[in-house]
Amino acid sequence: MATTHEQPDIMTDTPNPPESFDPSIPVLTDVVVPGKPEYARAAAVAYEAQLIAERMQGRVTQFLSGDARALIEARCQDVLRAHSAKLVQDITREVSLALEAHMREWVSVAVEEELRRQREG
Repeated sequence: MATTHEQPDIMTDTPNPPESFDPSIPVLTDVVVPGKPEYARAAAVAYEAQLIAERMQGRVTQFLSGDARALIEARCQDVLRAHSAKLVQDITREVSLALEAHMREWVSVAVEEELRRQREG
């Protein structure tokens, strides 16, 4: 004879679930609809898809905080080095072009001054 302190049998349909009952886990009555097995399969597929998605999210998060972080950092450093080299090349070319124009002018002025100095001297 059952006393009031005993838990009901969890295999039967009881209105009082045990204390360790986890409502996030579907029970058979949530999944199976009598006479409509297609509902049971759809619910099971949706539940499995949700579990797979959660596992995938966990793996992606773990990958991004571990190995992928190192890969991303290395790639960023490579791109930064290449970009810096390109900037140095572009700036060097611009400075050379600007100096070339000024050097002609400076040489011309220096030659004129020297010729003037020699004529006067």
